Amino acid sequence: MKIKTFHAKSFREALAQVKKEMGEDAVILSTEEKKGLPPSVRVEAAVDYDAAEAPPLRRLVFPAAEDAPVPPAAAEPLPASGEIVDLRRALTEVRAEVGTIREYLETARAEAADATMSPGRRDVLRFLRGRGVREEHARTLCGKADSLKEIPRAMLDGVRVREGGPESGKVVMLIGPTGVGKTTTVAKLAAEATRVGKRAAVVSLDSYRIGAIEQIRIYAKLMGIPLEIAPDAGRVKACVARHSDKDVVFIDTTGRNPMGGKFLSELSPIYEAGVPVETHLLISATCDYDFLEQAWKAYSRLPVDCVGITKVDEAVRYGALYNVAALCGKPIAYLTTGQTVPGDISFPSRRKVLEMVLTENPAEPELAACAQA
Repeated sequence: MKIKTFHAKSFREALAQVKKEMGEDAVILSTEEKKGLPPSVRVEAAVDYDAAEAPPLRRLVFPAAEDAPVPPAAAEPLPASGEIVDLRRALTEVRAEVGTIREYLETARAEAADATMSPGRRDVLRFLRGRGVREEHARTLCGKADSLKEIPRAMLDGVRVREGGPESGKVVMLIGPTGVGKTTTVAKLAAEATRVGKRAAVVSLDSYRIGAIEQIRIYAKLMGIPLEIAPDAGRVKACVARHSDKDVVFIDTTGRNPMGGKFLSELSPIYEAGVPVETHLLISATCDYDFLEQAWKAYSRLPVDCVGITKVDEAVRYGALYNVAALCGKPIAYLTTGQTVPGDISFPSRRKVLEMVLTENPAEPELAACAQA
């Protein structure tokens, strides 16, 4: 394995250097943007020459995939007639008008409700909206807080955290939508476990995403911990059994669109096998709330124990932390704030989460005092 650090003026320039010197198989281990005059970036990359000489990974995992019969091409749809095109256009216009009317009614209803509030509660609602707290959660909090100073107390019931890492003897499985950062978070948690003296292993189910197994394999090699590749959930029990001497085994799963729904059934063999799994749902702090609702609707079918919030460093407002905690009703286990492994992960207290939600804007120092009271 070869690891090298690149310094450049921009990430585009640094990645070009990585590609030129280490080739297409290089994996980015960490990045760092350094502000100053002039600004610069640092990119740490790795490539495993042993793996590059090995047979293609996908062929190892799915040996029969390339021999499978090619399905017949679907018949091309018949071209729509002019009448159908006109109907579709009319339907689109009707939908847009209905959406506009619904938005107007919701705005009118909200304004009528605001008019009945006391001035103090209107201040609470205005402040929470400014922090990025979702409208329905903000209105619920207005029922508990008559003034800005009462917001931290009102928020306490909606924020729970899980202090400390996973217990010994646990199998920790990370699930979540595509691109939320599961593989990197598995590496961070494994690094943290080894830092505190625990024996850890990793099982990867993510054979769907190109480069995912190679990425976690390099992390595992750097940390000196064993890695198992499970082609499907039915093989996980055997993989875990081979590491019964470990304090904790982390399972990296494939990210899928939660609106699909069917993929969740692919994980059921893990629960049915009697493996003592602790399930962590990862949610990005930058995701749209409508998407968050759909994701939670899908993933709540699984026995989720806690949530990990990723990409917190990319969030414009930390109200997203409260939105996730209030919607899911699960304790927050950790926050991740970058790509560096080990590092860029924290295990916050409830007080810390409230401070982040309420004191992000330095123009509101009185709320910082409230959160710390």
